[in-house]
Amino acid sequence: MRKILFGANIPQTAPDYNTMKRVALECENCGFDFVWISDHMQDLASPKPYFECWTTISALAAETNRIRLTTVLMNNLFRHPSLLAKMSATLDIISKGRLNLGIGAGWYSEECESYGIPFPNPLERIQQLDEAIEILRELWTKDNVTFAGKYYTLNGASLNPKPIQKPHPPIWTGIMYGKKRMLKTIAKYADAWTISGLYLPTPKEHQQMTKTLEECCRTVGRNPDQIQQGIGVGCIIGESEEEVRMKVEKFKPMSISVKDYSTRQMRLEGTPPQLIEKLRAYTDVGVTCFVMNFPDIDSMKPLRMFSEKVISAFK
Repeated sequence: MRKILFGANIPQTAPDYNTMKRVALECENCGFDFVWISDHMQDLASPKPYFECWTTISALAAETNRIRLTTVLMNNLFRHPSLLAKMSATLDIISKGRLNLGIGAGWYSEECESYGIPFPNPLERIQQLDEAIEILRELWTKDNVTFAGKYYTLNGASLNPKPIQKPHPPIWTGIMYGKKRMLKTIAKYADAWTISGLYLPTPKEHQQMTKTLEECCRTVGRNPDQIQQGIGVGCIIGESEEEVRMKVEKFKPMSISVKDYSTRQMRLEGTPPQLIEKLRAYTDVGVTCFVMNFPDIDSMKPLRMFSEKVISAFK
């Protein structure tokens, strides 16, 4: 049976970097497997300040010792893959092999338009991502890389030093629920995949997406068991049902509404025994990675409670 991994969202709208550092260190002390840093130019749900992904995760690499560092999902449109290959190899060395490189095709057109970043149609973005991941893997593992694609060209490029992790840092990518365009990319390249966005599929819905991914894996000759399955989920945890109720009233679900995309965060809510039961419904259909988004994470209390009473049940 596969090990079940637990991560936590670092609050990038925190008032200062020290808050993010304290959360990351507490996650490490509590036994979480990884922290999760998202990649946007601005907060999607509010005008709050928003800390940039790569500089934040690089700083946290120097502050932590054990916990893995996950980018989810870096927008491929923001950085040339040659530069990202260099950045990620360097960070993998600095962190002593703790990087999970999450990368996606990009989805938020208004963000790109606001910052003057070209935003191609969905098919082109996915084709660009495919080429970018090929370049990452080539530069991480080979010397004198020449690549002639539709979107990127390399001529005798080399990357030294190489990442510590072999053959390369794990590649994570994701998909919005109900969207199937990315499944072939996941089947070809991903070491882990997650349901992106704020929608939480039911276990049955997740199982159906997994079956579709398995079909894509067969098409490209890949064993689907090589790919970890993950979900990101909002979480309210309380010692008692009354505490859960009070938190639910206090912390409203996050909502995003941009052009034709509108969603409201779906959460798992409950006492530790209730959350264990809900999470087991997902592990029973193959989910191996959970990324928990606690609205009150900066108090540290939900991290400690979740670690002591929920994570321990899966170890």
